[in-house]
Amino acid sequence: MGKLKLNHFAVNDNFHLIAIHSSSEIFKIAFEINKRLKVSLKRIEDISYKNKKAYHSIYKYESIKYDSKIFLFSNKSAMEENQISQGLLFQGLSQLSFILSEFPKSEYFLKIEQGEFDIPRLINNLKMCSAILSCYKVEIKNKKSKYNLIFE
Repeated sequence: MGKLKLNHFAVNDNFHLIAIHSSSEIFKIAFEINKRLKVSLKRIEDISYKNKKAYHSIYKYESIKYDSKIFLFSNKSAMEENQISQGLLFQGLSQLSFILSEFPKSEYFLKIEQGEFDIPRLINNLKMCSAILSCYKVEIKNKKSKYNLIFE
């Protein structure tokens, strides 16, 4: 019998991705983005990768009027790894897990799907939020990272 190969479905490249640097918690950033952009980001179920050992917070806003979706998500998550070995000083070690590993210094990302947006103007509005230290548009070239950005 022959091997069964799975065909990867085409990844939708019709989105914009904005990296956000901040020392604040994600709920504070979501609150400020809601206020500044007049949207209503709401927390949805956390996403998990790496055998469900790491959980990333995610907020979503869906606009029917503009036929678009906005996701705010945490890039970093602490992943617990229990090491059972004799003589170890530390039993539970934590390791960072990233959704987009090519951007390890970005704490959060704003993903905008569909719709027509003035991205430079949007970035300028985001920079006015007191909880955001800096933000800028990024391009994803790694196909695996694009698959990590499929939330639905």
